[in-house]
Order: sequence, then structure tokens, then C-alpha cells
Amino acid sequence: MLKKWLMKLSGGNTLYYPGCVTRYALPEVQERYERLLRQAKIDFIVLPGELQCCGSPVRRAGYKQDFDQLKAKNLETFARFSVNKIITNCPGCYHTLKYEYQLDVYHTTQVLSEKGWKPPDQFKPDEKLSLTYHDPCHLGRWSDIYEEPRRLLDQAGWQVVELADNRTMSLCCGAGGGVKSNYPALANAIAQARLAQVENSRLCTACPLCYAHFKENAGDIHVMEFSEALISNQEERR
Repeated sequence: MLKKWLMKLSGGNTLYYPGCVTRYALPEVQERYERLLRQAKIDFIVLPGELQCCGSPVRRAGYKQDFDQLKAKNLETFARFSVNKIITNCPGCYHTLKYEYQLDVYHTTQVLSEKGWKPPDQFKPDEKLSLTYHDPCHLGRWSDIYEEPRRLLDQAGWQVVELADNRTMSLCCGAGGGVKSNYPALANAIAQARLAQVENSRLCTACPLCYAHFKENAGDIHVMEFSEALISNQEERR
């Protein structure tokens, strides 16, 4: 189904939806994903003005009526801009838009992997550096997206190192489900326990919330958001 959709990218408005954390807290991440999508020759639009939340946080917190209101507003906006496909880098947005909204939605790692994204030839490294990968809850266990991120990291010149608990057994970063907002000390302790498992001082994740939370607790560990891992390895090896 994904391959058929990719063949039709030029036929309608495909929206890149960065999600709230990316748009407002990590604008450099949005810029990098837009750059990666252009490198992969994917046509897309970005909504002007204020981005409406997909509603994932309030839905998980149990506020269904508030979620339904956000959903209705978003569907109205998507219809106004003739959006029929959505690409997002946020696992929470991906799962919500795909399964709660029942829309045609794809995570950036799916699209870039299926499109055969690769760094330019002049950036191919002679020797791979190691990079530990963390599976986000919404991307992994909730959405069964495991191989695409690893494949892209390998193509970008990284040797992917697995944490002891990975894929279906991956541990939460500690920020999701309202834990970071309501129990910050607990959230930080969970992140620090996860970071203690990193043995090569370099951790990457494909979730903006995981990334921001790990980075706050990183200490000497270099935490990288997924788009940074793809692009920075090109630039460092020029």
C-alpha cells in the first residue's frame, strides 16, 4: 500500500505535519525533515499559521470530548487545504492521525526508507561510527515500525547498536502519558535509567518528545534526534 501511495505523491496535497513538540520546541528538527523530504524528491505542503494539536496528549489523558473537538477542527483544516495524505515525524501524531482519525498517514522513516533515501555519494563514510538506537513507544510497540529507522541509519553511515531492551521490549523514555508533566522526578529517573544502558556515548531516537527528554537528562551522552543523525553524519564527513 505504501508503494502505491508513493507513486501518487504528485497527484494531491501531501501534508508534512511536524506536530506540536517539533513545530514549537524544536524548529530545527522540522527544518531538517523538510530538507530530507526534499532530498527524497517528495512534494509536500506545510500548513500556514498556528499548528493545531492532533489531540494525542488529551486523548491519552482521558479527555475524549476535548479530543473530539480538536479532531473536528483538524479535519476541517485538512479538507480546506485538500489534504489527502499526511507525513509526520512524531510517533504520537502518526498513531493518532492514522488510527484515531482513520487518515492516510505515514511516518517519515517509512517514507524515506521506501523512497530509497540515501546520502549523496560524496558523504558515504569509509568507516562507520557506532550509534545506539532507542525505539519510541508509539513508533515501535504501538505502530510496529522497527526496521525502517535502522535501515536509514545504516545507509547514513552509522553502525547501529542495540540497547538491551529493544523493539517490542523497548523501555519508555519516561516522558509519555503525562508522566513528565505530572511526575517530573519520576520521568527524569526513568530517562536516566535508560541512558545508563548506552555504552557508546551516542543515542538516537525517532521521537521528538523522547529526544527532548533524553537530552535534558543526558549528562555526557550525545543525544541525537533522528533527522540530525541522518544529516549530521553527511556534514561531519565532508
